[in-house]
Amino acid sequence: MVRHADCSHIRNTIDTRDEFYEKEMQFFHEMSPKLELLDQQAEKIILESPYRDQWEADYGAFVLKNMEINQKLSDEAILQDLVKESELCQKYSKASATASTIFRGEECNFYGLLKHMQSTDRDERKEAMKAWGDLYEKISGDLDSIYDQMVELRVGIAKKLGFGSYIEFVYLNRGRYDYTAKDVEVFRKQVRDVIVPICSKIRQEQAKRLGVDKLHYYDEPLYFADGNPMPQGNKDTLVKKAQHMYHEISKETGEFFDFMADHELFDLETKPGKRQGGYCTFIEGYNAPFIFSNFNGTSADVDVLTHEAGHAFEVYTAAPAMPIPSMVFPTMEIAEIHSMSMEHFAYPWMKDFFGEKADDYCYAHLAEALVKIPYMVAVDEFQHRVFEKPAMTAKERRNVWHELEKIYLPWRDYDGHPFLEEGGFWMQKQHIFLFPFYYIDYALAQICAIQFYGRAKKDRKKAWADYYRLCQAGGSKGYFDLLKLAELDNPFHEGTVKKTVDGLLEDLFK
Repeated sequence: MVRHADCSHIRNTIDTRDEFYEKEMQFFHEMSPKLELLDQQAEKIILESPYRDQWEADYGAFVLKNMEINQKLSDEAILQDLVKESELCQKYSKASATASTIFRGEECNFYGLLKHMQSTDRDERKEAMKAWGDLYEKISGDLDSIYDQMVELRVGIAKKLGFGSYIEFVYLNRGRYDYTAKDVEVFRKQVRDVIVPICSKIRQEQAKRLGVDKLHYYDEPLYFADGNPMPQGNKDTLVKKAQHMYHEISKETGEFFDFMADHELFDLETKPGKRQGGYCTFIEGYNAPFIFSNFNGTSADVDVLTHEAGHAFEVYTAAPAMPIPSMVFPTMEIAEIHSMSMEHFAYPWMKDFFGEKADDYCYAHLAEALVKIPYMVAVDEFQHRVFEKPAMTAKERRNVWHELEKIYLPWRDYDGHPFLEEGGFWMQKQHIFLFPFYYIDYALAQICAIQFYGRAKKDRKKAWADYYRLCQAGGSKGYFDLLKLAELDNPFHEGTVKKTVDGLLEDLFK
């Protein structure tokens, strides 16, 4: 049944208009909470068993810790709420996936507009970004309504389970046993103090390269006046180049990518009705990762073949070694280290994808890795504020986002676009709807991925060995223990952010 659910999810996201798989997903949304209750009951038996100590000896203390926490996270009283939450997520995915507009004679969804947003023609960029903002404004009423219902529902779920707030619930639900919301607040302050000023300088340098007096939001995607590096070749060519690269990175990555290519475990090109974004999932029983994306002819296509492949490599590596499925997947702030670090480990092969523009790609990718962090923590603080005051109106949410942009993205200028100027940009982040409080994991992971980047410059063999060891460990340990296993500095510790980012300055400001 799990395998059937995995395959139905993949098919549904490939074409959200397909009624058969939409009904399949409705069935699984209804069944999933009931199955979670059965899992919870089975875990309770293990926890109360006289053989509990043997379980811990065989599988480790972290597995038992997860089981103990799971006893607090589900109850028959919230079954219908979980079904409703899944239905709302499905409704959001369909609303955003089917939205489209005509741009210069071409029907474009949100992803289809991205290539125009990187045009060297400033008028085209401005027009594309306006169309993108207008499209979000067009569906904003539906998205606001969906999010209102999500917030109310999620607050209710936490209350029924006896939690003081949804924030308290979601931290446990995401396996955050090692740190609290207060620790994340301190991390956000490190980002404000250390990273935001550097990012402001990156944007100033970008404006000079583009020859503009003031950088507007439609200029941000373009790093070079003669155009961003674009991958050379179509989808099949890029996959073959990636296969060659992974054979050269290591024996293990070569075997992994051969498996992916031989079994066609990709759906990469954007098309009407396809869900936004990209993901890697796992088809249980076959040890088969699956990569989903929306290729659009930009450098992001190559990022998919490194980022999502990093996720896929971890699960491909860990799954055969782990005795139970729950030990395969770590918490997400670790999982994103696998994906983001693979992006950096791939730098030496970028000439295969971008030719003479390889150095430009690596610079833009490194700069973008850093400038995304303030946005990531803004998304996180936005969600904290929303759930601290869950009765917020749609307008109040926009005001909060507008305020956070001033703090974390002080260079942002929407050139008078009314919807975006008023704080509408928040709703373009699907994680806020589908994966609440997930997005900070990317920021925490990026700090660690940048550490791997710096270490690989000095001793690539040692850095790769530490990374591979992290992948092998899967989800067998908690966050702090896995950081130690990979010899990574803890992002929450005082000075880690500054120490990590200082190592980038010579590459960013030559």
